[in-house]
Formats: sequence, structure tokens, C-alpha cells
Amino acid sequence: MDQWQTGWAQAVADVRSFKNSFSNTTFRARVVTALSGDRVRLELSNRFGDAPVKIGACAVAAGGGHAVALFAGHADVTIPAGETRRTDPVALTVDRGDEVQVDVYLPEETLHSAGNFARTPVEVSTPGNHAGSQGFPAIETPTIPAPDGSEMPIPVPFLRSLDVSGRPAEAVMVCLGDSITAGGWPEAAAALLAGRVEVSIVNRGIAGNRLRIDPDPSIASFGLSGLSRFEEDVLGTAGATDVVIALGTNDLGLPGAVAPISELPSREQLIDAYEQLIERAAAAGLGATIATITPFLPAEGYDSSREQIRAAVNDWIRSSAPNVVDFDKAVRSATKPERLSTALDSGDHLHPNEAGEELLARAMADLVARRYGVTDE
Repeated sequence: MDQWQTGWAQAVADVRSFKNSFSNTTFRARVVTALSGDRVRLELSNRFGDAPVKIGACAVAAGGGHAVALFAGHADVTIPAGETRRTDPVALTVDRGDEVQVDVYLPEETLHSAGNFARTPVEVSTPGNHAGSQGFPAIETPTIPAPDGSEMPIPVPFLRSLDVSGRPAEAVMVCLGDSITAGGWPEAAAALLAGRVEVSIVNRGIAGNRLRIDPDPSIASFGLSGLSRFEEDVLGTAGATDVVIALGTNDLGLPGAVAPISELPSREQLIDAYEQLIERAAAAGLGATIATITPFLPAEGYDSSREQIRAAVNDWIRSSAPNVVDFDKAVRSATKPERLSTALDSGDHLHPNEAGEELLARAMADLVARRYGVTDE
């Protein structure tokens, strides 16, 4: 029997509102596997599509090896609206930290309906099926409008996960988070643990994501709430052993800005949502870790009353969560704890910069290392 574990993943959100489409083109994504093995499989998602998505061909490559990925023995597959499809197992040796090249050919006019604004590089080809091509004929990757009026790369399309069959990891930890998680601390934490603990730390972060409430269609790309996507994004992760819940910032920050002010939660409502996820994790046999909410005064739209809720929720997390990773402590100012440290502020007073992400990664890696009794690097 194959023992599959997820070595890389992203959480997909509804990106139809950007009206980006593909036709007779191939996209190439480059993902990094956290696990080693001799077989892989891919999962492609049409979770938010209104129509079927035709996949004309798919190929993978890593470490000098390459192979065609089939679907139930066929080169092509049609994914019905609202569904996902996994490839057949592909004989391809991958080592932890390898970049895995994933090519997907879309022969028909296809609305880009499911994707994620992640750190994963993606290229788009000139017309034609270039899946598995060594000389990938990339064009300038399309962009879409950013909230600030600039242009940003398209979300990584349709690709949802890379599973690996090989030497089992100690743990597969699924990080349910927002843009701070999507910023890369899970991958950085896994890198810090390389050679110390065999663990896959899976990044299911979505920019704008909330813990409690699903978004209005106008902000659908912020993703279904943690409560709504827990089963799909956590329980649907192959070999999942743990969930890390790093949500709550946008529950406090979005109401009154791009969400109704009536959606601003109380301390009790946020705690209730955490407790629901803790219970669902326990019922599935998963360990649960809650991350404290990082500071964001004086970010736009944030105020002292919301800061009081954040502080009270963090007190509850530290005293009551099954396991705690204290992100707040890792990046807050020593003199003004309601704010990010100036040296770690990306400039918007909300998102930690690269150095801040590294400190979050360190906090997570230290927690995992203590669990498995390994020494410092």
C-alpha cells in the first residue's frame, strides 16, 4: 500500500473576479517538496469553477528526471465544476528541498477560477502543448490589478498539492493561515528543521483570509473562512498529523474596510471559533497548535478597541490552547507591544518583513524541535 504524504500544497481561493483566462497554453509552476520519495502525484482543483476544466496534458520533472502524469491511465482529464482530480502515481525520485517542475496544458478557453497569490513561481507559454518541454517557451506572465492600483502576478492556477510516497515523515503539519502565512514562514520553518526532524510544514495560507466568516463575492479571493475550509484544506491533506491555526488578524482588520462593520467579532466569538477547530482536529486525531495574533497598530482601520480584543484573545490562546506558537511575542516591539518591531515592519504596520517572517519560522521550528527532542542547530 502506498503511504502518501503531502510535500507541498497551497490553498485555492475563488479568483474568477479577476477575469483572467487561458486558451491553448501551458503553465509551468515550480514548487519545492518538503519530503523525499520515489513516487509523486498531483492534485488539480476546479473548486470554484462554473464550468468543467479540460486538462490536455500534465508533466513533472525534478533532479534531472521527468515523466508524464496520467489521469486514470489517460493523458487528459476533464475536471467537473466544484471538483478536484489527482493524477496517477508518477515514478519520479524527489529529495527534500528539490524544486519540482509541474506543467499543465489547457487546450480550451479556460477561466482562471481557482488559484492562490503565493510565492510559487509560475510561467505561461506561447500557444501549444509544452508539457514536459525542456526549452519551455515562456512569455511574459500575465498580471492582474493589485488593490493599490499596481500590477501583480497571476495567482498560481488550479494546482493544489504535490503528494510524495517514500520514507514517511514524522509529521505533516498543515498551516491554516492568511497573508502572513502565505508570506512563507511555513517553508522557512521546514528549512530550519532540515536534517533534524523529517516534517512537512504545509502552507495553506490565503491573503485576506479570516477565521470565522466567508467573504462577500466582491472579495472572494480572500478565501473561505478557516471554519469553512478546515475539512478540505486540513483533513484533505494527505497524511496530515497536525494543524497550525494562524488566523484572526483579518477578522479584526477587515470589518469597516472591505467587510461590514457588523462582522467585527467579540473576544468570545473568536475564541468559540478556535474551540470549534480544536474539537474538529481532536475528532480527526490531529494535534492542534494556535498561533497568537501578531500586532498591527497603527495599521489602517485598526484601533485601540480592536487591540483590546486581540490582547484578550492572545491571553486565552496562551492559557488554553492545546499547543501555542507565540508569533506575537516573536515580532512585537519591546517598548510598544501593540505594534510590530520597527525593524520587522514591512511598512504597512501589519505584515512582517522578511526578517519578521524568519522569526515566525524560528518560533515554529523551535516548537517542533522541542516536541521531538532534537537539539539546536
